[in-house]
Amino acid sequence: MSELDTGLILEQRDAVLWMTVNRPERRNAYTGALFRHMIAALSEAENEPTVLAVVLTGAGDRAFSTGADLKSDTDYSPLKMADAELVHPAVAYFRAADAFSKPLIARVNGDAMAGGMGTLAMCDLAIAADHARFALPEVRIGLFPTLIVASLRRLVPRRVIMEMALSGEFFDAAFAKEIGLVNYVVPSDELDAKVDWLAGRITDKSPTAVRRGKHTLRHMWDMTLDGALAYGQNEITHLFTTADHKEGVAAFNEKRKPNWPSLT
Repeated sequence: MSELDTGLILEQRDAVLWMTVNRPERRNAYTGALFRHMIAALSEAENEPTVLAVVLTGAGDRAFSTGADLKSDTDYSPLKMADAELVHPAVAYFRAADAFSKPLIARVNGDAMAGGMGTLAMCDLAIAADHARFALPEVRIGLFPTLIVASLRRLVPRRVIMEMALSGEFFDAAFAKEIGLVNYVVPSDELDAKVDWLAGRITDKSPTAVRRGKHTLRHMWDMTLDGALAYGQNEITHLFTTADHKEGVAAFNEKRKPNWPSLT
């Protein structure tokens, strides 16, 4: 199946896999079929040892994604389920993104709306172009962003989510950074360089520590302090036994770059 058929471009750049939703004529809107292709791509990246991080983005500079494709001529509406499916493809996609063990970086090249905001919320890090806009516009068509809020609530203050979800109005990239939705905002012509810079700061570190660390943080978020300390103690004890830790200490003492065993 071609990239044109799937609506998804996959390109590995060194240790980073770029996943680009390639439907610019539909503002990179999602379909049920596209969700399934994105799940499959994440599964392959999970099991590919040369992939240390994934960048999620959209084609062009107008939209990261505007969410579900609601056009009347859409072949595979994301609002419908196949007869054999027990889980909605959007839910399956968000679960796959949440379970992904490697860093996910959102390259927000344009408007992020509805399901696009859901993808953004599932990512670990995010960089936005300064012209990007953000919205939860579902109330404008008689819906509510129930699936999006499930993940967004872990990032954004409650009152901000309430305003976004109840008003359906746009807000700009500067505000997105202010509320912690994105890490950085840069001019459009600097977006790729900033993404490469951020990915490079991660992929040169211990792959074992990065993956185990992401796993640890994901489980710690809702724990009590006492529970988080106990869980953290178990995790750090495990990391002390890894080959990556031994190599990291050796490289530090020998004043050289580490050669991570987990990459060989």
